[in-house]
Amino acid sequence: MSRDFQLVTRQRPVARAFLRAVRDAAGGTDDLIMEGDFNDPNGYLNVLGNALVIEVEPPGHVDAADLYEDDDGEVGETAQPDDEGCLWLTTARVPASAPAGTADVTWRAFQDLAHRYDGVALTE
Repeated sequence: MSRDFQLVTRQRPVARAFLRAVRDAAGGTDDLIMEGDFNDPNGYLNVLGNALVIEVEPPGHVDAADLYEDDDGEVGETAQPDDEGCLWLTTARVPASAPAGTADVTWRAFQDLAHRYDGVALTE
């Protein structure tokens, strides 16, 4: 079964920091490759390594009011929006066929990035 993760931040993570967070969460492995354009919020990325496969939608600017609103109109846990009421949303999917441990690496990387970029890491 695939696993989905979200990173919601006040500041936009940069590609180098994103890859570093994944590398550190994976134990410092140097075999990671990021395929795709991290700066294209409409694109998709693949982070691949000897023991990792993560599908990523790069950070996109979103209106904070549109995030995590449930059926009662309540807003769930999220980062504090910027002065214009916006946040950056990054999503990741770990396919069911991904090597063991990939979901844990993704979760730790998103937690690290949430801490560094004023945000929260969420999993479904």
